[in-house]
Amino acid sequence: MKNILFFLFLLLLIACGPSGKDGKKTVKGKSQSAPYELLVVADKEWLKGSAGQALLDVVEGPIIGLPQYESQFRCTKINRVGFNRRFKVYRNIVIADVGKKYKEAEMGIAFDEYCKPQVIVYLSAPNDKEFIELIAERHDQLLDILNQQEFTRERGLLKKKYSGAVKRQAEKQFGVSILVPQDIDDVKAGKDFFWASSIKQEFKLNICMYSLPLRNLSLDEFVAARDSVMKINIPGGKEGQWMETDGRTVSYSVGQMPDGQRNVVQVRGLWDMRGDAMGGPFVAYLLEDAQNDRMLVAEGFVFAPDEKKRPLIRELEAALQTITIDH
Repeated sequence: MKNILFFLFLLLLIACGPSGKDGKKTVKGKSQSAPYELLVVADKEWLKGSAGQALLDVVEGPIIGLPQYESQFRCTKINRVGFNRRFKVYRNIVIADVGKKYKEAEMGIAFDEYCKPQVIVYLSAPNDKEFIELIAERHDQLLDILNQQEFTRERGLLKKKYSGAVKRQAEKQFGVSILVPQDIDDVKAGKDFFWASSIKQEFKLNICMYSLPLRNLSLDEFVAARDSVMKINIPGGKEGQWMETDGRTVSYSVGQMPDGQRNVVQVRGLWDMRGDAMGGPFVAYLLEDAQNDRMLVAEGFVFAPDEKKRPLIRELEAALQTITIDH
């Protein structure tokens, strides 16, 4: 109950916003930090201990489904006394504190407190043991809050600049809308399938869309169906080469689209080209479309051998989140 009241109190503060002497809301500046950059406000010596490390293991932990280690966020760490105007322009902030002044472990959330857009997550506990328990309990929620802030930013950029070629193809072939990065402009259509690439960037960013019969699929069944579709539609340069899934790397989760109107199954893992050295990460969104008796699958996959994959795959996942099915 205390957690609920605390959260409602935060929402009230956010709704009211900071005001000047005349009672009017102050105008907030734009957040300035880089994408997937996180400010951690906590005692630096405490961060070296078990409780602080529990927090860092989450926010600096590896992203699932990438071929090499890349952290969830690039963290800047400062003491609470140093949290001044210079640092209050960060888009993503976690403020952690432990002490006897807290009666219980709590997590609170505030939006746009100092600038816009911004999310601040407050983590507090009376002792290290309860802080570690809080992190273990709220691990997924903490990452989801921070990642959704970045996905929202990415989707906002896509609304301003997107690939018209892909949007038209998705509407024509599947009757859905999707906004993808503007550089993804080379479209190849097949039967119940299209693949779009950024050929000017040597196929770095890729989107594909296809449909499967509407039924409940296990993860193994989806992988088999995906491999069948890719074998037909994305062959390699030589005979006996085609895109396939590295089944050892695949995982899935169930969530909701940003509008909250439709459930989605999210599948992540690695792809490779059979008989070739090509490969990279992919993310697939599976959306049930009962009216058309189909499962709509939209995927983003990356081919960038010498680059970090985190910003690329997350840019594509944000694009998948813009899918709208009118009915």
